Amino acid sequence: MKPLVIGGRVIFGAWMVLNGVNHFFISLYPEPSGHAPLAVLLMTALIHSRLLDVAMAFQLVAGALLLVGVFVPVALCVLMPISVCALYWAVILEHQPLWALLALAAFALNGLLMLAYLDYYKGALQRWAVTFGESDSGGRYEDFFANPNGRTSRGGFIRAFIPLLAVAALYFFFVRNRNGEWVLITMLYPWMVLQARRLHDMGQTAWLLLIPGVIDVVAIWVHMARLSPELRPALGSAAVVVSAGFIVWGLIGKGQTQANRFGEPAPAI
Repeated sequence: MKPLVIGGRVIFGAWMVLNGVNHFFISLYPEPSGHAPLAVLLMTALIHSRLLDVAMAFQLVAGALLLVGVFVPVALCVLMPISVCALYWAVILEHQPLWALLALAAFALNGLLMLAYLDYYKGALQRWAVTFGESDSGGRYEDFFANPNGRTSRGGFIRAFIPLLAVAALYFFFVRNRNGEWVLITMLYPWMVLQARRLHDMGQTAWLLLIPGVIDVVAIWVHMARLSPELRPALGSAAVVVSAGFIVWGLIGKGQTQANRFGEPAPAI
């Protein structure tokens, strides 16, 4: 089994290095440009946006790591998104047998090698994996932003609210148009979860969040649909004020020290 893994790693690594060398240094074989309209459009966009250069640089570096046997599990993870994109381009968009066969071979080899190194990924495959800065005692991502059941202490609320606010500010001030707006909309969920758990810690029902939730949704809908220009500023201000009020409540509210209907007291973080 080990010789097969080493052989597959060397073949795949050499293949990736050759792709990078062919793209950046010496033209050894023609790079695919596409024949089908959608395949041509996607490849043209990748070339002009320089994303193809990024993908080829990843192939060159990760392929070299595979050849020398350094950081192999990481290199395989880096290459898998590229293998998936190449497979989609070749099989779904291009429909050329040769490119489809090569893409399938690369994807299969990438996947089989990752299976061979499965032990290195077991931590990432755990359902409730704990990462740096997290703990099993109420300090996990899920405890703050994903699971609305349970309680979050004031310290935990502050600790979780700071990065949430930083990300929201990043998208609000620096990512314009629909991209930033849609990200901010998706961030309503982790904010609601965090606020609900804080309300639970204070012995309050999370149904109170219907107040800012409804106002926020209406304000966002009116803004994105470009409805009622005269009402837009008022609704936006109302959403900000009400949401800020709940945030301040979470920041200064005192949690119950004993168990309540929402669970045991949250650990002070």
